[in-house]
Amino acid sequence: MLAATDRLDRDPVLSRIGSEPRPGRGRPGARADRPGGRRPSALGAAFVVAGLAMIPWVFYLSVTLPASARDAHWSLTWVGLDSCEALALFATGRFLLRRDNRCVLTAVGTAVLLLVDAWFDVTSAAPAADLATAIVMAVFAEIPIALVCAVLAARVLRTPFPRG
Repeated sequence: MLAATDRLDRDPVLSRIGSEPRPGRGRPGARADRPGGRRPSALGAAFVVAGLAMIPWVFYLSVTLPASARDAHWSLTWVGLDSCEALALFATGRFLLRRDNRCVLTAVGTAVLLLVDAWFDVTSAAPAADLATAIVMAVFAEIPIALVCAVLAARVLRTPFPRG
């Protein structure tokens, strides 16, 4: 994975993203403060519309999904989620050790995975001991680590590692 991201850094088009704008480059009338002189307004509007379009879908699901379900791949689901968390934690640590600003991306991804894991652990746990264990894990492990990842990402965005 690291070798692939290093190759992306050397890509002539992708390496310009986030770099200083070049005067006279890009489309006429394009915003110079955006990578490549592109306007993000159309993409931003598409994301807003997609988010709003999800609201009726969520309400539909809330009234049509069964109260309980049996899943033949239950263990694969949890092993897969926890494997993704492990990979995200590893990648974040590796980028940090290299003082690589891409740790922001992996830290945000790790935080999201941990919060999703906490949510599904608590909401899918059986009552009594299983639920108590899920709550303890969420409160004392998953949510605090997710917060550390979010703070890390915000700090590196504010004060990036020097290039070189």
